[in-house]
Amino acid sequence: MIRATFAGFTTALSAIRTNQKKLDVTGQNLANMNTEGYTRQSLQTSSINYDNPTSFYMNENDVNVGFGVSMDKMTQMRDQFLDVQYRDQNSKVNYNSTVQEGLNNLSGFLDESNADGIRKSFDNIHTALTNMQDPSKVNDPVYEGQLRSRMEATADLLNNGAVQIQTSMKNEYQKIDGSGSSENGYTDQINQLLADIGSLNVDIKKNQLLGNPALELVDERNQKINQLSNYVPIQVSYFTEKYQAVDANGQTVTRDRGLNYNSAGVATGKSGFPEDLKIELVYTETKQNGKNPVEKRMTLVNGSDTTDKNGNTVANYGKVSVQIKNPGSADYENVHDDTGASLIQYTGKADADGNIQKVRLQFDKADSYEITKNADDSLTDSNGSTVDADAAYESMKTDNDVTVDADGTITDRSTTRFSSGSLQASLDLLADTTSSLNNGSIYRSYDYYMKRLDTLANTFAHDMNVYNMMGTRDGYQNKTTKAANLALTDKELSNLEAGKSKDGGVSTDTNNKSFLLLVNNGTIAAEDTQTANKITAATISVSQKWVNGSTKIGTYGDPTEGNSSTDTALNMLDAMTSTHAAIGHKSYADEMNSISTYVATDSYNNDNALKTNQAVLKGIADNQDQISGVSLDEEAANMMTYVSSYNAAARLMTTLDSMLDTLLGIAR
Repeated sequence: MIRATFAGFTTALSAIRTNQKKLDVTGQNLANMNTEGYTRQSLQTSSINYDNPTSFYMNENDVNVGFGVSMDKMTQMRDQFLDVQYRDQNSKVNYNSTVQEGLNNLSGFLDESNADGIRKSFDNIHTALTNMQDPSKVNDPVYEGQLRSRMEATADLLNNGAVQIQTSMKNEYQKIDGSGSSENGYTDQINQLLADIGSLNVDIKKNQLLGNPALELVDERNQKINQLSNYVPIQVSYFTEKYQAVDANGQTVTRDRGLNYNSAGVATGKSGFPEDLKIELVYTETKQNGKNPVEKRMTLVNGSDTTDKNGNTVANYGKVSVQIKNPGSADYENVHDDTGASLIQYTGKADADGNIQKVRLQFDKADSYEITKNADDSLTDSNGSTVDADAAYESMKTDNDVTVDADGTITDRSTTRFSSGSLQASLDLLADTTSSLNNGSIYRSYDYYMKRLDTLANTFAHDMNVYNMMGTRDGYQNKTTKAANLALTDKELSNLEAGKSKDGGVSTDTNNKSFLLLVNNGTIAAEDTQTANKITAATISVSQKWVNGSTKIGTYGDPTEGNSSTDTALNMLDAMTSTHAAIGHKSYADEMNSISTYVATDSYNNDNALKTNQAVLKGIADNQDQISGVSLDEEAANMMTYVSSYNAAARLMTTLDSMLDTLLGIAR
């Protein structure tokens, strides 16, 4: 059979067009080699070989060849497995990074390994008391003034430490909610990313149905998905729409638009119908005993479908909101009212008993994601896929808090939390002390360190006040042992200072009542001002009466020690080196050393974890870049290859033209 006259021209033309398009793609790659998030593009081609090109008139020597090249589709050079690894690792890095920022804030004033601070101030008090062992110096204004100034310095350092922790807690909450800040909080950014990804899903699907691969939109979506993984662990998957069809037996069946089916209803291969993207939030729930964690998922972005089963327009993405539980309240409340106004400025604010506000997050699934219960009790989601019972939920709430009874016994350790991400890091840093130690958190919270400082400040103030009382209230201390005096509560000390009996009743004791050296400055509750009641790191201060001279260091003496004028100073000096049950059977200085060591250890361990995770993330990113990034050398080599192919195809067309001229000349 004689070949069609212009068949060779068609083959050459397809080669010219294909190589021209490949040169265009190469130019696009080179133009965007420094564009953030750009993925290298490639033109997929295949040899044209028609399904049934054989003719009845073809002889046995003819072969099916020479039909040219087909431009099939534009693709991105991307590895979805590496994308999954990157997002998982990115979430871990951001957890460690957020924790490290908080620990760095604490280290600035609690880690005293390289700087003098509260620990050194206790040493200075010890030195001042040592100087007062001589009876001639006990009431010397110079030595007493030195002791007072050093106790005042200690109180100031404790005050500053408390303020720093409170500020860190406020800043941590602002990271989540954005209140009082010029920047959007984590929740605002998550909600915006979910809305953007949902919108991009719709735009990408529309373009792909029209034959446009919309690769730049896909790049933008991938960037936003990576950003979402900063905050919470996510799982990305792809699916194609399901539809209802009638099979050969007249039965209604569910089929996948991504597959082709024969007349018998058997799938014969992929149809090329565009895929949809789904994003699921990944979290774990533990039982009441805090064990047996179960991994669960919630659909936050549900493909491109924006209608529910009733045909109503709904969002194909979910949302997250912040809720706060105030001290003493029964349940959590939304942070914002219907107008968007902030109801609560920040967590970390404590009530009179030192309880802090608790924060949790509520995630709501995509509105378009619905669960349908079928006649056989099976569950089907809005995409036509069968799901298990655990997937049939409306929302999830993070739960960082363990439950304790009135005696402080933990009664419920159940938690709902993320394995990684900035959000969980902030929630861990904002947990109360008990929860921080028992809810699966790796690192100790701000409240943990605040409680340690509060206990240290209260124990120190209580002991100094009791020993001074023993040296000034002879009527009271003659009837009471040292151990019994130390057992007095802060409220009882305040009652005695006010001239009442220790239980607050009327007292006939007419002795001097001014014995408090360290008092509550009243910054939290005015009724506690200048009393020994509820002294914390934030409220400890030197008594105004001591400053103006109304209160002195007691010189009456301890009857169990021989009533020496230096007994008060000696008792205080002994207290500086003795162990105290309230602070873990350590001295004041050793307790501060312990706090400093915990901060330093947490910071060191987290910094190592951060560096390790960053190294792994960099390795994954480098592997991604080798596949998806634009290489100048590779593109230059491709360019030369495509130019050569283009020139060869053009030369083929010139040769064919010359042959045709020869044939026409013969015909003439």
